[in-house]
Amino acid sequence: MNPPTAYAAWLPLLDEFRAGDDSVLEAMRGGSIEWTNVVAERWTRQVADSLSTRLQALSKQLQTSLDRARGDYFAISNALLLARRGLTPLRAFVSLPALPPDVRTHLASELDRWSTETQKSLERHAEGVRHDQGRLLKTIRDHPLSAVVEAPANPPVVQNSGSGNPPVRGRRVIL
Repeated sequence: MNPPTAYAAWLPLLDEFRAGDDSVLEAMRGGSIEWTNVVAERWTRQVADSLSTRLQALSKQLQTSLDRARGDYFAISNALLLARRGLTPLRAFVSLPALPPDVRTHLASELDRWSTETQKSLERHAEGVRHDQGRLLKTIRDHPLSAVVEAPANPPVVQNSGSGNPPVRGRRVIL
């Protein structure tokens, strides 16, 4: 896929991203746009609408997952983890190099605002649940939406010594 350089080339990619296709991010990352008054207003509106649509879809997915969890704390933590992972492509989207710095800052603040407000809303709801001794609130606080999940830059490499001996492990302490 070729990186977009004109407004007309950006529109299909933004539509695909809006529909949930994260594979277009790579092409967008290499894209650019000529910043004129007419293009700036229209393009910025399209970018903001794409982010808004994806956040609405993420909210709906999170709500559906939490509804299906029905009090299962493991399922609730998985729902929060999936929502947090869903924010990763959105963070990549709002940091596209083609975005002017002020637009990039605004979109990043909108994304942070959404995650913070959603987290606060979940915590407020969990504080009202009294019959579980605070387990729901603890689960929600242990898996915050506002935490940024990034892949390690250099994943650890496991080397096999080839001697057939198992690797030496640390001493096991039993309390």
